[in-house]
Amino acid sequence: MIQMKEDIENTSDSSKETRSVFIGAKVTPTQKEHIKSLAGQCGMTVSDYILSRAYNFKPKARLTKEEAVLLQNLDDCRSDLVKYTSALHGMSTKQRMAMFNQIPFMVNWLKELGNVAESVCQFLNAVKEKNKIPSTPKSEEE
Repeated sequence: MIQMKEDIENTSDSSKETRSVFIGAKVTPTQKEHIKSLAGQCGMTVSDYILSRAYNFKPKARLTKEEAVLLQNLDDCRSDLVKYTSALHGMSTKQRMAMFNQIPFMVNWLKELGNVAESVCQFLNAVKEKNKIPSTPKSEEE
């Protein structure tokens, strides 16, 4: 949000100029709610959202609560992996060999790593999706 504001401010003729002029547009109530919703998803006011789109800036939506939880889970997984790596480095080669030669332990360990990897891939694929530019909603008659 801070970067977006800087981008908009830098496009004006004067860095001290404030936004005081109103530009209006006629929209349907449905379109108004849609625009408000898009702005809200990005954590922006309607004015900031419309102005950013006018300057060809494509604001990204903030994380949903579910995505924030997933991101926290990924961070927890990363933290756990760092701890496991540190613990493995603290063991002697003989201790590591004894642990990794236990087949049931290795099977469970690989299953858990697979689950973590799958979660990471799902989250990264969801994050990679680009924002879609809003289009005019089609009427139910079409």
